[in-house]
Amino acid sequence: MFLQPDLGTSLVYWVVLAAVLFLAGVPWVQFATFGSALAVIILAVLWILPTAGLPVLKDYQVERLAAFMGAERDSSDAGYQLDQSKTAIGSGGTLGKGPDGATQANNDFLPEHHTDFIFAVTSEMFGFAGGGLLILLFGLLIWRALRTMARASSQMDMLVAGAIVAMLTFQVFVNIGMNVGIMPITGIPLPLMSYGGSHTLSTMVAIGLLLGIHQRRSAVPG
Repeated sequence: MFLQPDLGTSLVYWVVLAAVLFLAGVPWVQFATFGSALAVIILAVLWILPTAGLPVLKDYQVERLAAFMGAERDSSDAGYQLDQSKTAIGSGGTLGKGPDGATQANNDFLPEHHTDFIFAVTSEMFGFAGGGLLILLFGLLIWRALRTMARASSQMDMLVAGAIVAMLTFQVFVNIGMNVGIMPITGIPLPLMSYGGSHTLSTMVAIGLLLGIHQRRSAVPG
């Protein structure tokens, strides 16, 4: 999946794997070893291999990282996306400009506003109140998912619920984070908000699994 290239989705899988291993009780020594190896790999990908003339990341991925770090902000597409996203969020004010007044989205100033940058559009249309309410609703969803995980009737149910919690939490944090500029731009959609049938369907299936785990726990006597 990384070689497609799809760095964003591959990161989701790594986070889910880490969460499942943690919940399964993998020793901290193994996490430390893996973390050290991961740090070496990141250093090689970002610095050692490119210096040796063997780049791993695609040009657009390097551009996104450079825009996040503040370099080439004005001359890159990623920098333009980030600036337009911040403009959309800031222009929404407290209560927003409404669907008809959302100039950044309606005039296509903000690229990918229906997918990766849907949070910026929501904030422009409905302001700080709408964006804050959306974050609160995601917080409620994740809290209920955590509660379901903690009360699971079996270890398998607990691991499945933990994987779903990790997936949803990571997607929400990274997507909103890249919209406001605290995370690099990646192709990670916002659950239940971004345009895309397959992603919405997979999210609904995940929520259905959580409901099934909760139902089994409720059916256990005592």
